[in-house]
Parts: sequence; C-alpha cells; structure tokens
Amino acid sequence: MTPSASRRLAVALLVWLTVVPGTVALSPAGGGSAVSGGPVPAGDDPLPALEKAARPLRTVEPSGPFEDLRAFGKAVGDAVVVGIGEAAHGSHDFVTFRHRVLRYLVEEKGFRSFVLEANWSAGARLDHYLLTGRGDPARIMSEEFQNAFVLLHSQEYLDMIRWMRAYNVAHPDDPLRFAGNDNGYAGPELYDRVVDHVRRTHPDLLPSVTELYRGLRPTLPVGEWIRATTAAPLDERRARAERTGRVLALLRARDAAGAGDEHAWAVRHATVIDQVARLYAFDFTDPDAVPEAMIYRDTVMADNTLWWQRRTGHRLVLGGHNSHLYTASSTPSLPLVQGQVLRRRLGDGYLAVGLSFDRGAVHATGQGLQHPVDEDVRRFEVEPAAPGSVEHTLARVSHPNWYLDLRTAPPAARNGLDVTRPKREIGTDFPPPGDQVDLLRSADVVVHLDEIRPSRRLDRDVSEQRPHAPVGSAAPLPDLRKAAHPLRTVEPTGPFDDLRPLGRTVGDARLVGIGQAAHGGHEFLAFQHRAFRYLVAEKGFRSLVLEAPWSAGLRLNDYLRTGRGDPARIMSEEYHNAYLFMHTREVLDLIRWMRAYNIVHPDDPLEFAGNDSSYASPDLYDRVVGHVREAHPDLLPTVTELYRGLRPTLPAGEYMEAYIKAPPAVRREKAERTGRVLELLRAQKPAERGEAGDDHAWAVRNAEVVDQVARQYAFDYDDPAEEREALAHRDFAMTDNTLWWLRQTGDRTMLAAHNGHAYLEGFDPDYPVTQGGLLRGVLGDGYRVVGLAFGHGSFLATDRGVAEPRDEDVKTFHSGPIAAGSVEHTLDRVSDHDWYLDLRTAPPAVRDWLGTTRPKREIGTHWPRDPDPVNLLRAADAVAYLHDIRPSHLLPRTCSPATRTPAALDRWTRVAGPLVGIGSMVCRGEERATHRRASQGQCSSLSGGSPRVCVSRSAAVISE
Repeated sequence: MTPSASRRLAVALLVWLTVVPGTVALSPAGGGSAVSGGPVPAGDDPLPALEKAARPLRTVEPSGPFEDLRAFGKAVGDAVVVGIGEAAHGSHDFVTFRHRVLRYLVEEKGFRSFVLEANWSAGARLDHYLLTGRGDPARIMSEEFQNAFVLLHSQEYLDMIRWMRAYNVAHPDDPLRFAGNDNGYAGPELYDRVVDHVRRTHPDLLPSVTELYRGLRPTLPVGEWIRATTAAPLDERRARAERTGRVLALLRARDAAGAGDEHAWAVRHATVIDQVARLYAFDFTDPDAVPEAMIYRDTVMADNTLWWQRRTGHRLVLGGHNSHLYTASSTPSLPLVQGQVLRRRLGDGYLAVGLSFDRGAVHATGQGLQHPVDEDVRRFEVEPAAPGSVEHTLARVSHPNWYLDLRTAPPAARNGLDVTRPKREIGTDFPPPGDQVDLLRSADVVVHLDEIRPSRRLDRDVSEQRPHAPVGSAAPLPDLRKAAHPLRTVEPTGPFDDLRPLGRTVGDARLVGIGQAAHGGHEFLAFQHRAFRYLVAEKGFRSLVLEAPWSAGLRLNDYLRTGRGDPARIMSEEYHNAYLFMHTREVLDLIRWMRAYNIVHPDDPLEFAGNDSSYASPDLYDRVVGHVREAHPDLLPTVTELYRGLRPTLPAGEYMEAYIKAPPAVRREKAERTGRVLELLRAQKPAERGEAGDDHAWAVRNAEVVDQVARQYAFDYDDPAEEREALAHRDFAMTDNTLWWLRQTGDRTMLAAHNGHAYLEGFDPDYPVTQGGLLRGVLGDGYRVVGLAFGHGSFLATDRGVAEPRDEDVKTFHSGPIAAGSVEHTLDRVSDHDWYLDLRTAPPAVRDWLGTTRPKREIGTHWPRDPDPVNLLRAADAVAYLHDIRPSHLLPRTCSPATRTPAALDRWTRVAGPLVGIGSMVCRGEERATHRRASQGQCSSLSGGSPRVCVSRSAAVISE
C-alpha cells in the first residue's frame, strides 16, 4: 500500500467512522474453510432449510404488536449486550428496525440502555436530555452529528430518542439511558464535566488539570474541529495525547479517595478525552500504523460499551455498522473489530445481529470524499444483489423481510451460510469496497430485508433555530405585561367587555381559527365556546366548523335547524377513535346553546359543520344515494353497486379500526369506487339554479367527503413517506371542506381545532402542510388565528402508542412543570390572570422575542409528548394564555339505532349469549366493558342510567 493510499485510508477512518476502503479478503473471514464467491454447489442449496426456518417480520417500523419478535427474544436469551448492525449507515429501514427491537427488548426483556456508534460526548448530552427533559435533542444532534457522523443526523434517530424520553416521562423511576461509544470527537461538555468534578472534589488538582487541558477544549464546531485536528502536525497531536494522559493519571490516582460514582464518571470522561487524543496521535503516513489505529478504535468502542454495561448494570442494545459488530472481520482494513472484543470478553453474553438487504436506495457520499458536509450526502440506488453474494442467497427466501437464529438453524442452512462470499457493507461512502463475509462465523442472528429506503435527513438550519434561551434575547416582560389583555373568564358566559380587543384582532376576517394546546382540556373547549358566543353577539358570525367528521356536522346541523334528533346520541355515534375527545359535555353544551339561539332567532340561525376526513357515517352515504334516487334515477343502479359494502355497518370506532387493518390493496380499491361515484355526480351537475342546484351541490360535496375518507385510508401507513402524504391529505381535505362551507353558506365562521391544524405554519416535521397555512394562502388576512397556550394543570389523553383509542383508554394526565426556555416559561410570568395578546400590534421587543422558535407544549391525543418547536409570531395572529387547565368531561355513550343491525346482534349473541326482552340495544361502545362484567353477574347502568343491562354468564337482559 502506497503512503498516499495509507493517508487516504487513515482520513477515512477518522472522518467517516465507516467501513474503510481496502483490498478484498483473500481468505475466509473468521477462519472458514470454504472458497469465497461462486454459486452453492448443486444439491447443497440451503434455500429449503432457510425457507422453513426463517421467521417473517410483520414490519420494520417501530410499532407494536411484537408477536413476530417472540422468536427473536428467544434468540437473545440471557445476553446482556445485543449488537444490531446495519448494512448501510444511510438507510431508514435498518434504523427503524433497530428502534423496533429496542422497544420490544425494553418492554418485554428488561433492556434499559442504547449504545450507538457515535461520540461519547454526544451520548452524554442526549442521556442528560433523556433523564431530565432539559435540552433539545434536535439541536444536540445538529451540533454533534457532523462530518464523520453526518448520516446519524436523521429523523429516524430523532424519533427513537423522543420515544426514549417519552418512556422516561412515564417511568421516572426506571429510565432508559443513551451512550455513544466512539472516539472521533470529545465535545467541550466532557472537558467541563471533568474540570467541574476536579473543582468540587479535588481542588488541589485544579491548577494542574486546567493547565494540561489549556487549548484542548474544542471551540470550533465538530466538523471544523475534526478537519483542523487531522491537519495538525504529528508532534502537536502527540503532545496533546501526552497531556490528556497526564490528566487521566492524576484522576485515576484519586480513585481511592472515596468520591464514589461521581468520580468514576469523571474518570471515564477523562478516559474518553484521552482516547480521542490518542486516536489522532497515530502516524497515518506509516502504513504499519493504519491497522494499529483501526484496532485501537474498535477496541476503544468495545471498552466504552463494556464500561457502560458494568457501571449501569443494564442489558443494552448496541447500534453500529455490521462491520464493527460482527464477531469476525469482514475486511483486512479492519483487522480486529468491536464485536470480536465483545465476544472474547462476554462470550454468549454478546449477541451479534447482522443485517442484509437485496435492493433499494441509501443516503451516502461519493467514494473517497473527505470531511463530508450535508451537501455531499445524496441518494444512491442499489441494484438487486449479484449472484454468488450473501444477499443473493438470502433474497431467495419467499418472505420479504425475515430473520433467523443461525445458531439453531437446520444443518443445511448453516452449511450453506458457512461460506465466505461478497456482501455489501455500505458505510458513509458509495459504492462499497467489497467486503467478504462468512455469515455463520460473523453473526448469531441474520435479518434480511427485501428493499430499503434512504434515511430521512434533518434540516440542520431548522434544528439550529431551536435555542434554549438565546443570548441577548431576554424575555421583554415589561412590554408583554403592558400589551397583554386580561381575560375575565374562559367559561362561556357574558358580559364580553374583556373580549372587545379580540374583536379588533378579528377585524373583517371571514374565518377565525381558535386553537387548543391540548385536545382534552376543559378550558380550551370552554374558551372556544365563549369566543364563539362573542363573535355571534358582536361580530355577526353565524357558523362554527369543528375538527370532526363532516357527517357528524351535517347531522348536528339538522338538529340546530329543526330540533329533530338528539345531539347526545349523534355525538355518541359519531365521535369515536381519534374524535372521542370531542365527545364531551363541553361540546354538547355548545351545541345546545346554538339550538337555543336558533329557537329565538329562527330567521337568522346558527350553523355547524365538521371538516375532517377520517370517517363518513351511514347517513352520508344515504344522503348521496337519496339524491341520486330523486334527481338522477338512471344512475342509481351504478351508484348502488359502487357503494356496495362501503356504507358502515359497524359502530364508528370499530369501523375505523377494521378499515385501517384491511390490506392496502383493498383500501385502494374502495377509494377507486368512491371516486367513480364522485365523477358520475360531477358530470350530472344540473343547468338550472335554485333549490335543485343547491341540492346537487350538497350531494356532490357529500360524495367528495365520502371519497376523501376512502382516500385517507388508501395510504400505506407502514411506509413513512406515504404516512406523511396521508397527513398532508387530511389537512388539504379539512381546508377544502372549510372553504366550501364558507362559499356555500356565506357566513362569517369560527374554526375550532387543535393549534397544529389552526396555526399558519407547522411545528411537526411529519406534518408537511397545515390547514391554517393553506387557509391563509387562499384567504389572506380573511383568515385570522388565535393560538392557545397553558402553564399548569391536567387533561385527558391516552398513552403513547395507542393507535385506535377507545373511551377506556382515556386517562387524566398532569402536565408537570414548565420547561425552562420554553414559550410558556415566559408567558406564565406576564400576569396572574389569564390573558391574550394581538401579536401583530405587539411592541417590537415582544415581536422579536416571540419570533424565535422555542419549545412549546402542543398536546394532541397522546401523552407524554416532548414540547414542539414553535415560532409563535409566524404561527398565529394572537395568543391566549391560560394559567391552569382541567380535564374535559367525557360523555357516557348512548344507545345507537345504527348498532341494532343483524350483524351487531349476532356479535353480541356470540359474546354474551342470547338476548332476552330486547326493548333497546346495548351500546356497542360499552360491549367490552359489559362483557368483562358478565362473568361476575353484574348489572350496569349505561348512558347515565337508562337503559339497564343485566348480564349473567349465559344471557343479557335489557330493559328500559
């Protein structure tokens, strides 16, 4: 190897932390005896044995249930370190699979730590966030994952870290921990932790330690620091390592001083600082030094992992590239790898999981690129595996994604895989150098994915706009206090004098959005009600649009106009699943007030609409078919056939749950049929105006909503890209429905929704568009939005991960303390009263402060949830701040005529036995709870006392 090639190899080691380009192995890795490459000899094909032994994976996304991972749990056994590799750094699927396994091992096997092939200093900062909630993980990743670590700066890792934090919020006495084990960089925090420890516990050493560390603490960003360090003269790099070593020796000599755990951590931080300095002290112009540097790096990673495991006592998941986690080297460029060291020291306590794939695309840089930056990362397509490769053998198994415990695999499978063959091991650069792997000697478990996708890169500029407390931007409390308008109450009562300034904010707007910072908070719903009463009384508003199903809105609007129907029953039937937080006494009180207003003002009534696209009730189908029957009878057979089997026969919650569980192809076929009905109706638009034209317009809109719902469910939610498209579809649909309602009614309207759908710009990277932003784009200043915030209190929500929530999943959660540096941290100090502020007319200092992105609570259906990065000035026209909130009041479910179907009766009969004396049907929303009581022979009053359901082991007797 020439000196220039050696230097390039060394820089690749230091800069990319990846599989280094090198020559292909000439002998089997790990001492195998087979010849590398080539097809499997005839008669020795391992495919039948692999096919029989392979365990299919339900998904690689980090979601439950985990039944498909039970065999994986058996493979883990008593291992304390489970290394889960990746065959490409820049792949979405490898990271999400590792995340999913981490969740499984945490929830079912007692694992409590995650260790990543990343810098120890990055891990220390992220671990502090996990334990305390202080700091912003996106900012930490943006600052730490540069240069060598650029491909770690991804949405997939951020999602995993946020899940770990959410777990810790729910389990404060048994938290998850995070560590980095690599030694390419030691951040300033490590130096600060060492020096602070010396200052507190060994003050006599402080002058010496301070002098030895002088000039070593990084003052440049990670990428620039690595570039500068690799360019420094060798003598200077070796002098730095001598100084870091002397600090470490001083601290180690004080081990017996009784400082305990804190001292052990300080010594480890000093050890890592020394590890980094010694890595850069190798002479990379010497070809003999390059393999020594490689061995040093992987040995250090193993040492840091083992120290973490011993210190915490945790079983842990270790994440890194296959080539570092294998138990045998896959290339001469890595003579000794971390996995080999772990196997030697832990034996069966270390489990190596190798990852493989057939085809797809990855993020990577061009081959040979030094010191990569974000702009160097691009998408590379990876062709299907070549014949004779490891992947080509694995790809022939019929399961698209699967795994196998190689230790217990059938002999034919083991023999077929105990051959050294080419295998793609893609690090930071592409194309890969050509590793040679004997899978049986390198891994204990293999996971094969048919197709992989690139990781989702984070926008580094966006993440760096999330400061904790920017220097020079102290909160302008005097100006805020002067500009804020106090609220007399949030309850829906008059007089409205305190809301007059809000009227000036509204101005001539046709549509006003009033948000919520938590779906399940009483005060937010009450304030929306009060604001609507004021807008009706003093600003001529005549309709309200709620973030709820369109079909529910139509039925409730019929009630408002005619008095026919029962709003409690309508809400009980329609507001399920994601909408159950609308099934509250607060919303019912609002509807009843609107009806009372209409009785007094029959010639100038209020109207109500839902604008959402996740459910279309039977009533909506009936309205479309009824119009066709009356106005276009020639279309009736076609429309009836196209809608066959689509009209819901299950209660709303069960219907939505069953719909989303259907295969994507089935859901797409349904959307195709609803779309054809819509095309037929659009083509039949009558020429005449007046009542007939109006009826047709409503029928077309109802058919459009039926189609919106079908298309909402037609996305493949296991595909993150499609999931994002689905979220965009939903906000586009809500926007379209709201604008149609405005045009059709001509009313000035209030929109009641979560902040996230009312804001002018989003705060969640998974929501590519927001309804509020779309509305501002169409209406300009004709749309105004008031964002809500709160300080303390409790609210209703479900646990994270509850995908299809039911009433029994709803719990009361407490918000916990306000986070330092958050939006609420400042707003809470403005006044002792609840208050609101027009952001457009606020003093410049207030606008400047609110124009900075800061953490803010935005709580939807699930809790816990980390604060979101919100720029309030760009998101809203006004803000209302409520000091304390309480949970909203869920209503009991009423009995539903829609559930009195033969299918429903048959399901109940199978659950509880024959029905006797059926005067009314038991509420389907209560069936599960009632069935649980059945074995105890209990009687229960449903829906507030009537009807009563008495259940025995053999029968359910229902009476009025």
